[in-house]
Amino acid sequence: MITRTKTLLALFILAAVTFSCSSDDNSSVENPADVSYVLAYQTNDWDTYIWQFESLDEIMTGDINMVGKGIEQAASAGVPVANTFFALSGENEGSVGYYLNSDGILAKSKNVFTGDTYAYGTTDDDKLVLVNSPWDASSTQNELIIYDPATASITNRKTDDFAISNGHFLWPTSVNVSGNKLFISTFERDAAWKLYNGNAVVKVYDYPSLTYVKTITDSRTTTIGQYYTNTGMVQTESGDIYTFSSNSRTCGYAATSGHSGILRIKKGQTEFDSSYFFDIEASSLSGRVVSAYPVGDEKVLINYIPTAIDPDQGNWSFLNYGTFKFKCAILDLSTKSITQVTNLPDHAGDNYYGFGSAYTENGKVYKSFVTNDEGRVYQIDINSGVAVKGAVITGGVNLPAITKLKKR
Repeated sequence: MITRTKTLLALFILAAVTFSCSSDDNSSVENPADVSYVLAYQTNDWDTYIWQFESLDEIMTGDINMVGKGIEQAASAGVPVANTFFALSGENEGSVGYYLNSDGILAKSKNVFTGDTYAYGTTDDDKLVLVNSPWDASSTQNELIIYDPATASITNRKTDDFAISNGHFLWPTSVNVSGNKLFISTFERDAAWKLYNGNAVVKVYDYPSLTYVKTITDSRTTTIGQYYTNTGMVQTESGDIYTFSSNSRTCGYAATSGHSGILRIKKGQTEFDSSYFFDIEASSLSGRVVSAYPVGDEKVLINYIPTAIDPDQGNWSFLNYGTFKFKCAILDLSTKSITQVTNLPDHAGDNYYGFGSAYTENGKVYKSFVTNDEGRVYQIDINSGVAVKGAVITGGVNLPAITKLKKR
């Protein structure tokens, strides 16, 4: 499994989205001529394309196929950040940002080498923080990088040792910046890629200096996030950060007696909130959360697997199309209310694509899902949880990122 995964990771890095705001600000009236939508498309051969389109209606009917259209990317997809679609790549040519020029056409900024990035997130001041980790455990030194899309340049970079006292080390799963603090959630692994499912662990840094401050832990739930998806932490519109722990075999962990659950770090704080714990396994879902996508206010769309069937699934099976038994729900994190998503078939897990794969506009979230039969876009009503079928994805299986750009 790990050998296959490493090969895939050498080919491409998939998307994440802005953690502080999951969708564009639609409070002001926009001129349709000044905006375009952009998506990333992954083919059956793992090639990735970026495609510009003009209306969400275009992904709700017919089929989506990049044959004869789109911009092919070298081992990359898109990270929406500061009105830029950042094509993140560890290849020698480096990463590159796409933006809408004055004519409304996608244009490229200069390339910048960012290295092999496994966790990333955006900031309150419109930067992108990247964490590079040696996959083969040749070192426990991870590099933290700040990229500024406005200048297409790296403004700060610093290394930090992720080793722990037992000889193992921490692997980053998600990144979030709130104010002047940077948070990196982690899991524990050894050089042979054995994972150890323990307490929730987050490393805290000053931002933008990237100076290490401390590591915080919480025993009420388990390891936050999972390998390569960047879906383990969400910042809601209040500025609070929520973390998501799966305790799930499908996410690569040996499940413990702990429960899959959600913790909170309140805005301006650097500790877990002792008064807040959302136990997903004990909730009406009776499930284990796999991924979370902010959809406005204090709400998230989560992907989860029922606890009863999780032990019978393949280890790491959220990474591929071997398990089609995941479900979705809308959670209001402030009230802990749950709305089950309906009219959405059971589907595969996160498949390497993260926050960028869910785009929210006008009370609806758009995301692709892979079932045993097909890949298809679905529109989900945030209030009712009702899903509506959209376009079928042909020649590929998922859309790693969807966003909207405005002319510069």
